[in-house]
Amino acid sequence: MAATSDISHNVTAIPKTRRRRRRVRPFVLWLVPILGLLLVFSVLPIFASFYLSFFDYEILQPLQFVGLKNYIYAFQTDPAFLKTLLNTFYYALVSVPLGMAVALLVAYFINARSHFKPFFRTAYFMSYIMPAAAIALVWSFIFQSSSFGLLNGVLGYFGIPAQPWLNSSRLVIPSIIIIGVWRTLGYNLVIYLAGLSGVPTTFYEAARIDGANGRQMFWKITWPLLSPATLFLAVTGFIGALQVFDIPYIMTRGAGGPENASRMVVMWVQKVGFQDFRMGYASALSFIFFFIILAITIAQLRFLRTKWSY
Repeated sequence: MAATSDISHNVTAIPKTRRRRRRVRPFVLWLVPILGLLLVFSVLPIFASFYLSFFDYEILQPLQFVGLKNYIYAFQTDPAFLKTLLNTFYYALVSVPLGMAVALLVAYFINARSHFKPFFRTAYFMSYIMPAAAIALVWSFIFQSSSFGLLNGVLGYFGIPAQPWLNSSRLVIPSIIIIGVWRTLGYNLVIYLAGLSGVPTTFYEAARIDGANGRQMFWKITWPLLSPATLFLAVTGFIGALQVFDIPYIMTRGAGGPENASRMVVMWVQKVGFQDFRMGYASALSFIFFFIILAITIAQLRFLRTKWSY
């Protein structure tokens, strides 16, 4: 009887295995072209770029192996790279915390008015999905240096002289920071609204019974429980801000002016690679910048993760 039951069990197990294989096979067939495209257009170019970073390579010129010369040249000889690096850090260190603070303030205000939350959430998110060209066109009119510019017109109404917003080395990056804060407001707002919706109302009720005011409830309840959302926005925000390209490129017409005052690292890599055709050096700059972003991301995760609260 035991032998008969074992045989019947094996007979029934074989069709089940075949069924599982038949179910898995279509998924594998669907994934092969997707993984192939990912390999060809994402993975292989990364390794090819890393390989080219060790060569002096220009379009239509033979490869010349130079080792770490491109990496050394970036820090010791190329003053424009260090300038663009400082510009990029200036933009990221100001725009990301400022954008998160403004988004948290607006989200806290909207969350208290539940009837209008869907409308405001959609309205603010529109700025994030707008094309960069349209954003740059509108803000170029706002930041026009003449008195016909919208912002200068408002300042003139109060007796303040017109400012050369995009033509001043002192004001060009603050102008781009304002655009960056406005553009990411909708995205940050949605994340903070989701975090605020997840805070139990019983915490606030207990705090009110204990006599806590609004400020104390924010710093003792809301802010600690928003730590995961803050970490996510800080990490993704810095990664995105350090790679900023479209808005400053369009606003300054690719010149990064005046005097490279608004040229970011990605803009410099684009110029070196696709205007000067120095592909080897552009690849080296890209990987230097990649390791800088990676180090900053790891530092953010290690520092902010200890502040998580649940």
